[in-house]
Amino acid sequence: MIKTPQKGKTIAVEATHRPIAAGAGSPRLARRWWNSLLGKITTILLVGVFFAYGLGALVGWLMFTSAAQESWRAQARTNTQIASAALRSIYTYIAVDSDANGQVNRIVTDRPVGDDASVLYTGFNPGDVLAMIGAQTKNEAWIFGFDPASGTFDSIASTYLGAEEQPDLLADDAPLFSIEGKQGQFATGLTYLQGEWHYVGLLPIVRPDGTVLGAVVTSIGREPDLMRAQGELVRNSLIVLILVLGLTSTIGVLVARRLFMPVPALIGATLRIAGEQTDMTTPFQHRTDEIGELAVAIETLREAMVERGHLRDIRDMAVDLAHMAHHDPLTGLPNRVLLMHTLEEAVTGLGAGKRFNVLMLDLDRFKSINDTMGHASGDNLLVAIADRLVAVLATGDLVARLGGDEFAIIQQVERNPALEARRLATRLLDAVSSGIALDGQELVVGTSIGIACAPLHGDAATELLKKADLALYRSKASGRGLFSFFQNGMDMAVQDQHALELDLRLALQRDEFEVHYQPIVSLKTMTTCGFEALVRWRHPQRGMVPPDQFIPLAEETGMIVPLGQWILDRACRDAATWPDHYRLAVNLSPVQIQKAGLAEAIARTLQRSGLPPGRLELEVTETVVLAGAESIDMLCSLQATGIGIVLDDLGTGYASLSNLVSLPFSKIKIDRSFVANLAGLQNCRAIVAAITGLAHGLHMDVTAEGVETQEQLAILQAAGCTNVQGFYFSRPLPAAELALDDVSTMPVRGLKARRTRGAV
Repeated sequence: MIKTPQKGKTIAVEATHRPIAAGAGSPRLARRWWNSLLGKITTILLVGVFFAYGLGALVGWLMFTSAAQESWRAQARTNTQIASAALRSIYTYIAVDSDANGQVNRIVTDRPVGDDASVLYTGFNPGDVLAMIGAQTKNEAWIFGFDPASGTFDSIASTYLGAEEQPDLLADDAPLFSIEGKQGQFATGLTYLQGEWHYVGLLPIVRPDGTVLGAVVTSIGREPDLMRAQGELVRNSLIVLILVLGLTSTIGVLVARRLFMPVPALIGATLRIAGEQTDMTTPFQHRTDEIGELAVAIETLREAMVERGHLRDIRDMAVDLAHMAHHDPLTGLPNRVLLMHTLEEAVTGLGAGKRFNVLMLDLDRFKSINDTMGHASGDNLLVAIADRLVAVLATGDLVARLGGDEFAIIQQVERNPALEARRLATRLLDAVSSGIALDGQELVVGTSIGIACAPLHGDAATELLKKADLALYRSKASGRGLFSFFQNGMDMAVQDQHALELDLRLALQRDEFEVHYQPIVSLKTMTTCGFEALVRWRHPQRGMVPPDQFIPLAEETGMIVPLGQWILDRACRDAATWPDHYRLAVNLSPVQIQKAGLAEAIARTLQRSGLPPGRLELEVTETVVLAGAESIDMLCSLQATGIGIVLDDLGTGYASLSNLVSLPFSKIKIDRSFVANLAGLQNCRAIVAAITGLAHGLHMDVTAEGVETQEQLAILQAAGCTNVQGFYFSRPLPAAELALDDVSTMPVRGLKARRTRGAV
């Protein structure tokens, strides 16, 4: 039984062992000796001993070589002794320097040996003396004189037969001469004389004060002759050694192949198991030796690993399922389930004095981006926003995605809940509102935040989420891009918002909407040249509902599509009754532009109403650049029919200057936020002047909206605007109240009396 750890548990795996040998008694005793590893190892050791014998022969040969070297040294010393004795018998004035064993190391004399004076004194030629030495040693001999001035040895006499053929008897750096000879020391060894290597004995000739006079050199033979016998021994030894090694290697390979053939296979099986490849059965389990037992053990391990792998797969699947159950598959953030679990734990900690904040967020204008750029781009945007939210949070805080573009954050509080919530909310607003590069476009999205503090605003998880959500509705209703804390009474405002949404869905059926028209005045003629259609909602109980309350709600709920079509139909029918020189401007929502069949619907509307396409202008915001190629092509086709395409609210969205060239705009409208600050801000005047100059360069008209004062009008006239509209001239009026008979020639001051401030 094998036990493997698995998350603190013990898994038992039964291993079935087959009997190794039949019969009574221990299987090891029943097994034959030569089938055991002990027998195999013994065989290998015997082969190793044989190999060691060959190694011993090699050592013996080395010892023989060493003995031969010693024999050469002894013979060289003997020859120098003979030479010293022969010299003393001729040159009676020389003495010798011997060691304790009587071996002559140097010849000591105050006269040179072998010069002309010595010949006259002894009557013997140096060659004759060397001939005597050579006759006794049976080898060549030389007498050298030493020149202190040049530091070289010069030959005086020699018995070498090839002396005439080798005029350079001795090289300056010849071994023995260059060191021992110059130092006056006895030496034996190989040296290079007259073009050949000799093993010699060098007996120095010195003065009593140690000054070197020369040397007597005796040879025991040339190196090739000395090495011949040794070379034959080496060759024979190598041949025998090669034969022994070859035979040993052959036997060793055959034996090892037979004995250890299973080992690589078993190693491979073990490595496969280590690599979690457990689909192959272990081989050699049938063998009756230790290899068979090892194979059975490896197979047992494989079976245990298979079982462990199954359990690990189950564990990993459980971990993955748990992660999927608690995390959002798109962003990887915790989901609502994990948020609620964490929130419940945080609520439990309130009793210990811990405090926390709950923040609810959703993105501003996300639906518009999702509709215009597609769901894939919307998903990429959510992932990018999720990363930014995580980067802003502190350790211990949690951010979760609840669905769509809605997120929730649990913030751990250290000291001041309100102050810390404000700081985090400010960081979140800054992080989300920073530009995001998405599909080649630079997008700017915002977020609205609602905050509930625990335990100030509640001590239950669902209650805190609900109150943070109510605060979020307040932020969105206050203009978006803001954060709000929960306050008592917010639930009533939300209920009112839900009721307004229900009423909005029924308002078209009940015919509660109206179209009012605001005059557009030409600054060239100071007369009305057209009207912009603006929708109004006359609620039976609430009265006139401001557009900034129901238009965003209509875009969020999708009601803007049927409402926009209704506005277009009604406005075209009304404009068809006006004089021909009046143009009609109608706003298109980004959601309408994305809707398939818009061009066909507009064509049908013009056909039914009888309004010529040249009198219709469609105002689109800068979000049209996100609508995609199909929507832009659709706008181009509408322009080709004569319909004017107007860029509305320039400078408040996503447009770049390149879009003014590539998109089919015939007119630009300056947003009222720039016009409102013309008198007080130089920057606004510069922006308006830049826009008008750019439009004139592109041969486009410029309309400024939101004109309310004479000073604003004067600045716009000086900047070169083409048209203006605003409360300074007239509030939006129902079609029945428009004085169409004389408006075309009526001065602007005639319209000024109709202004009613406060109307939208």
